[in-house]
Amino acid sequence: MPLFEKVRVEIFIPDLPDPAYARGLDELGDELSYAFGGCSIISAAGKYRSFEGSILPDQITILVADTPFRWELDQRVVQEYAASLQTSVRRALPNEEAILISVFPVSHAGYIAAV
Repeated sequence: MPLFEKVRVEIFIPDLPDPAYARGLDELGDELSYAFGGCSIISAAGKYRSFEGSILPDQITILVADTPFRWELDQRVVQEYAASLQTSVRRALPNEEAILISVFPVSHAGYIAAV
């Protein structure tokens, strides 16, 4: 079975009660869905070290989308898209210490279609 190369985008958003986080999450989910046909939204628990040095528990939401880009061929486009996402996140959540946006190559073995 052939493998299909894609670039995966993941955005890690803190799960906080501030309405700005829910709005930002909704907007980013819409953006990924519009741009790439859909996204997965995953809730997870973690920890982080604040700028002050404290280790704190963290509830996060991870948005995941696979793009049609290819890692080796579309590096510039992927970098520009990641930069535009970073700008959007900073605008939506200006008081947040850090938001992780990761992009990396992934291979799919294909899809199984329902009959």
